[in-house]
Amino acid sequence: MSIEFLEAALPGLVAQRLRDPRRIDWEVLFGRLGTRLPDDYIILAQSYPRLEIGQFLTVTAPVPGYEEGFVESVKMDLEGAEEMSQKGMTGDYPVFPAPGGLLRWGSSIDGDEFHWRTQGQPNEWTVVVAGRNDDWSHHEGTLTSYLASLCSGTIPPYGLPPNFPGPDPALSVG
Repeated sequence: MSIEFLEAALPGLVAQRLRDPRRIDWEVLFGRLGTRLPDDYIILAQSYPRLEIGQFLTVTAPVPGYEEGFVESVKMDLEGAEEMSQKGMTGDYPVFPAPGGLLRWGSSIDGDEFHWRTQGQPNEWTVVVAGRNDDWSHHEGTLTSYLASLCSGTIPPYGLPPNFPGPDPALSVG
């Protein structure tokens, strides 16, 4: 799936798409992270700054000119995740950069975390949701396919509030 499927699942989203893509220096990010990121995420981050769905779920995105800060934030998050992993609190998933390791791309206001499972090439990465109540779920497919399926109701919001995202969720970009 692509960003168009997400925009179809969230009709109000396309009106907020930037006319000119954000100029993020992806090579800086890829070099500092040691990996490319999935193409659908790159397109999403260039098209929408920080995306928030239903005043609940936030998809993080780098800010042009502040790529180094974004990478530092990711690395701090990974350090915290590694500490959690050592305590057996990562749902038996390793932490990136280990093969198949978790790399966070979003969070919720309730403390839920949304990750890529970094198995294979970046465009093959799937989604792992860590619910705040230690509910773990794995979803085949990309970040945008997960969000599109969640927002269209074709998959249940496992581990999330049962009414999320609702029929017409509020959308915020920027």
